[in-house]
Amino acid sequence: MDVGLFMMPVHPPEKDRTECFEEDLELVVLADQLGYTEAWIGQHFSVAWEPIPSNDIFIANALPRTKNIRFGTGVTIIQYHHPVNAALRLAYLDHLSRGRLLCGFGQSNIPTDLNLFDLPRDPKTLGLMTIEGMDMVLKLWQAEAPFDFKGDYWHIHIDEYDPDISMGTLLKPYQKPHPPIAMSVIKGTSLAARTAGQRGYIPISGNLVPITTVAQHWETYCAGAEEANQPPPDRSIWRVARNIFIGETTEEAMDHALNGSFAGSYDYLIKLISRGGGLDNLKDDPDMPDEAVTPEYAVNKLAIVGDPDEVIRRLTELVEVTGGFGTLLMIAHDWDDRAKWTKSMDLLINKVVPALPKL
Repeated sequence: MDVGLFMMPVHPPEKDRTECFEEDLELVVLADQLGYTEAWIGQHFSVAWEPIPSNDIFIANALPRTKNIRFGTGVTIIQYHHPVNAALRLAYLDHLSRGRLLCGFGQSNIPTDLNLFDLPRDPKTLGLMTIEGMDMVLKLWQAEAPFDFKGDYWHIHIDEYDPDISMGTLLKPYQKPHPPIAMSVIKGTSLAARTAGQRGYIPISGNLVPITTVAQHWETYCAGAEEANQPPPDRSIWRVARNIFIGETTEEAMDHALNGSFAGSYDYLIKLISRGGGLDNLKDDPDMPDEAVTPEYAVNKLAIVGDPDEVIRRLTELVEVTGGFGTLLMIAHDWDDRAKWTKSMDLLINKVVPALPKL
């Protein structure tokens, strides 16, 4: 099993922004040194807990500081970008990375982000925009002018082309035919999982759902592949994200998780998700009342916290329930205690993961 990062990131709003960004860069440099294989970087516009508005700029800054780790947009929220802009910026970033780029796509339901771009809140509409936007990006990576792509949400065309001065030529990615494509997945019967399976994209299972839902992700993904007459998918492409903290003892680890920014980030996310009525996705028992979905519940049931032996036990359970996957993505948290967090990252890749069942 490979180990990577998923960086939303999550930082307390009162923390200095510049310090947050420098910490995030230090974190991916450390991950590269420890042998983490990839880092997916999030993007949001109007929530202080998740302060990176441009994940491609972050990746461009991190690339020359690292040697081997691959970077993914986790995710490019296509509704907030004209597909031409997204296609050309990602192609350019792929060249700068010399092929260390992964392209994740997804949608957002943060009300203030949607307000900023004057977008509807209807999840179905946003999902259809996501699929169309991704298709436009893929077409642009192959297109030769003149062309005319007309969809329900975007009309992209070049009518004039001058080969003498190469006017109308679009930048193509470094990787051929394009960087690997991924889609984030939350609901067990997610349209994103089914679409990813139909198209052979990388599925990234979200960190905020119970492991029984994570197992459903793969079932839905495989159903999509079968519908499209694709060969049986290889589990090694599957990424599964989890909030993980490893301490010297389970008691010490739980104390740190419950009384620091780890639980604080859950408090923020639970309140945010509750605004859209999505708390059912977090429940390990569908009969739970919404009031029972607390940071304490999340730390104990959704996160994986403890000493190395306890984390090995919990991750082994995750592997057994899901049937196995290729890459474990550790959610990157605020370094409210730098020494504890760097030690946790070291233990995860060097002590815990080697002890897990093989795929």
